[in-house]
Amino acid sequence: MALSAYLRREGYDVIGFSATGEEALQRARDGHPDMVFMDIRLAGEMDGIETAEAISREGRVSFVFMTGHSTLAAVERVGAVAPAGYLTKPIDFSDIGGILSRLA
Repeated sequence: MALSAYLRREGYDVIGFSATGEEALQRARDGHPDMVFMDIRLAGEMDGIETAEAISREGRVSFVFMTGHSTLAAVERVGAVAPAGYLTKPIDFSDIGGILSRLA
């Protein structure tokens, strides 16, 4: 909720949150986002990296990955999606501002 409030204050439209990869994929199909903040760990069959790969195949989207559980293997998998940023939890909102300013 804090991330959503921050993005809205910065002038971004937030189309919603998804608990599962499958739900996130459908939300992306319906909402056509320009950027997705994606947790690596999601409920359901698909993790955040698999979900990002699926969303990427359907259109150009920038990803910012977030996690509190980073491993070398996960970081290597994230790299294949070429993310705009990578945040560790707890999130420092100044880090998000830096990522967003690079993309503007």
